[in-house]
Amino acid sequence: MRVSVIVCTYNNPRALGLVLTGLARQTRLPDEILIADDGSGEETRALIERWAARLPMPLRHVWHPDEGFRKCTILNRAIEAARGDYLVFFDGDCVPSAHCVAVHVARAAPQRYVSGGKVLLNARVSAQFDEAAVARGGLDRIGLWWLGVAKKRRLIAGALPGVRDWLDRRVPRPPGWRGENASAWAADARAVGGFDERFTYGYEDADFGQRLLLGGVRGVSVRYSAPVYHFDHARPWSNPAVSIANKALYDANRAARLVVTPHGLPGAKPG
Repeated sequence: MRVSVIVCTYNNPRALGLVLTGLARQTRLPDEILIADDGSGEETRALIERWAARLPMPLRHVWHPDEGFRKCTILNRAIEAARGDYLVFFDGDCVPSAHCVAVHVARAAPQRYVSGGKVLLNARVSAQFDEAAVARGGLDRIGLWWLGVAKKRRLIAGALPGVRDWLDRRVPRPPGWRGENASAWAADARAVGGFDERFTYGYEDADFGQRLLLGGVRGVSVRYSAPVYHFDHARPWSNPAVSIANKALYDANRAARLVVTPHGLPGAKPG
């Protein structure tokens, strides 16, 4: 299969550089990388141009102007542009572990999406890793930096192959879609209309996963086998009132058992 990695970003070129460093050292390299850019400035554009000259696969910049939080819209433009059969999604502040893409590809199956997990780095640990440290594999090795992370269980389990596989199989319920670390067949993502562009920050991933589920695509967990490392940063776009409105929208879509959103990719039809 051809694999397209889609990375969503907004004005965080330092973190995006770390993510691209992580993608460059994957044991299964993607066939292309698309940066779904929700309106970042010149520094991000220049970073992507530098990386495009270094990577062994195509790197494409899918951009639209900054008109507020429109992550769902730019993700849909990236889904439209992707040439791969299989899509792996990461956020631009989440560095994939070395085997992350390989695990997603290995677990791909018909009528299935794959949902990974993340390890949260605090501000101090986030500041100590640069592109050189990530390139050397610092995030994939045990170290004192483990003391500065949340969800240490995932780090410990991830170092033990038998344990991590067992834990992935024993998650208490089918996993939801986690946009910072998830994958699906391109045909399935398009069949449900992609992301509902009415959503801003909050519940947009839950809605996408719910519509995949109602369309017959079930989730499988790799939260222990394929973690990403989330780098700490501010979230000025977070707004409790907006989150409440998005929750109401999610609940309405779920109550209506909506599969194909009319507010996403044009011309989508159930598969």
